[in-house]
Amino acid sequence: MTTFNRAALDKGPKELQNKGLVLLTAQTPNGNKPAYLLEELKAVGAISGYSFIPTSFKDNEQKSEWFEAVNPNGRIPALLDNREGKEPLRVFESAAILMYLAKAYDTDFRFHFKDDDLETEMISWIFFIQGGVGPMQGQANHFFRYAPEKIPYGIERYQNETKRLYGVYEDHLTGKKDGEKKEWLVGGKYSLADMATEPWIRSANWAGLDINEFPALKDWMQRIEDRPATIAALKIPEQDMRTRMKQDPDLEKKVMAESSAWIMKGNQQKK
Repeated sequence: MTTFNRAALDKGPKELQNKGLVLLTAQTPNGNKPAYLLEELKAVGAISGYSFIPTSFKDNEQKSEWFEAVNPNGRIPALLDNREGKEPLRVFESAAILMYLAKAYDTDFRFHFKDDDLETEMISWIFFIQGGVGPMQGQANHFFRYAPEKIPYGIERYQNETKRLYGVYEDHLTGKKDGEKKEWLVGGKYSLADMATEPWIRSANWAGLDINEFPALKDWMQRIEDRPATIAALKIPEQDMRTRMKQDPDLEKKVMAESSAWIMKGNQQKK
């Protein structure tokens, strides 16, 4: 049996006590991943619904005692499953949340695979985004958007590595290496691998990258963007920034300034 500081949850939002699934999240690529799956599961009737708690980076809520009771690393997303007849269960790290939800609630294998070989291939692509594009593009975001001084080496280093990784997806989808064009990353169906990956790809522009350089990847992204569950997920816990910036071009500079301010403040607090 896992243990964690359940008493600390009493100090947080009342939604932490809700029955069933409670997602602690914010509008970021990692925050989008579990929302994509939760909305898909809701759409097919695998779950009746879920609760979510918006997490304010500006107020440093992810470092509060109640939040760290669910994720000791103080990062979003985190999931609390207040299971009926069982002790509450915490799950942290976006990929772990996806895999837990699939195992516990996607028992019909709609978004993962009964076949062990395909499930292993799916997990490989999930780990690829977790260890590759996510960290590299995250650093590209930082040096391109938030760093207090522009360091060309840092910007180019992480942008170029992210482009290289995008190229792996492009080659895979076009069948350059195996001669097989693909609509989805694994097994001919939309799966956790796609959900784990697309939130970062849709944010290419924020890292200073041009998705048009990767036409197959762009088409794959659009197929996911067009799904009703994705449209719903991108409103959790609020409308996504990419959509909002299309509606308000002045928002980009405001977001950059605010984000840079709290990131730099957080760095100072760590010293």
